[in-house]
Amino acid sequence: MEALRGNKALTASLSAITAAVVGVILNLAVWFAIHTVFREVEPVRAFLFAFDAPTFSSVDPWALLLSVGAAVAIFRFKVGMIPTLVACCAAGMVLFYMGMLS
Repeated sequence: MEALRGNKALTASLSAITAAVVGVILNLAVWFAIHTVFREVEPVRAFLFAFDAPTFSSVDPWALLLSVGAAVAIFRFKVGMIPTLVACCAAGMVLFYMGMLS
C-alpha cells in the first residue's frame, strides 16, 4: 500500500472516484429531504436538466420539525447519530399513533 501512495495516476483516479461518490451521496440526501419534507413534488424537465421541484404549500410541518430537531441535536448539542435516530423514530411513531401523521 505504501508503494501505491506515490503513484500520481492512481491517486488522481481515486480522488475522482471519491468526488463521484460524494456527489451521489449528496444527490440522495437532497432527494430524500425534498420527498420527506414536502408532500407534493412536481417533475421539471428542461434541456439536459431533470429534477423534482417541491410544492412549497405542501410542506409537512412535523417532518420539518423532526428534521430541524435532529440537525440541532447532532450539530449543536453533539448528540450521536444512533441516539438521534432512535429519538426521531420514537417521536415519529408517537405522532403516527396520535393520528397527526398519515
